[in-house]
Amino acid sequence: MSRYLSFLAVAVIAMISFLGFQGKKSKDTPVYVFDDMDYQSKYKAQGENKFFKDGRDARPPVDGTVARGNALEPAKVFAADFRRAESLNPSFVTGKDAKGAFLVGFPAKSLTVLAGGELERFNIDAKTLELGEKKFQIYCAVCHGSAGDGNGIMKVRNALEGDVAIVTIANLHTPLIRAYPNGQIFDVITNGKNTMMGYGDKLSPEERWAVAAYVRALQLSQNCPADLVPTALKAQIK
Repeated sequence: MSRYLSFLAVAVIAMISFLGFQGKKSKDTPVYVFDDMDYQSKYKAQGENKFFKDGRDARPPVDGTVARGNALEPAKVFAADFRRAESLNPSFVTGKDAKGAFLVGFPAKSLTVLAGGELERFNIDAKTLELGEKKFQIYCAVCHGSAGDGNGIMKVRNALEGDVAIVTIANLHTPLIRAYPNGQIFDVITNGKNTMMGYGDKLSPEERWAVAAYVRALQLSQNCPADLVPTALKAQIK
């Protein structure tokens, strides 16, 4: 019993001696029991590395590698005449005009800068609608359904699991959403709304406008005004 008490006393004294000095300032070299990776065999950013001929630690990228980020060329970006396309056409990336109101139609210009410095025209054509359909099927159809009526696979999941949040999935053919300006649809795609997350980090501005155009095409397919129905088709309906 005495041996046990002696061992316990030594352990307690050692622990108090070790922990009792924690947090106190001292100029003495600390005693490391566990260094917690404070000392590592590594080179730091912008550090010197004598292994390489140029003495630099940070190495330039290997020729042919794919750059991370948006891969803007420094020589181009820092040129005196460089103008970022978004600053030339802010409505294309915000969906709003200079007064902050949502665009009623689609932007007239894109973000593509032509050789003369002018912005390329933004066309709502078959290519744009094809791109919109592709992105809609990837990101939107799972909730809104392929027809945009809100009957995507997530509604099936809601029926099985009873997820309350999923009942907020919007039917894109309601009068309320059909009355949205195009810029508001673009804004919802970008920033989300209610329980819908934003897709601004996954879709480029061009892709978001393409999706907005495809949503308009879906709405038109289910609610086509009589004056847009071809005469030949009207005759078949009658």
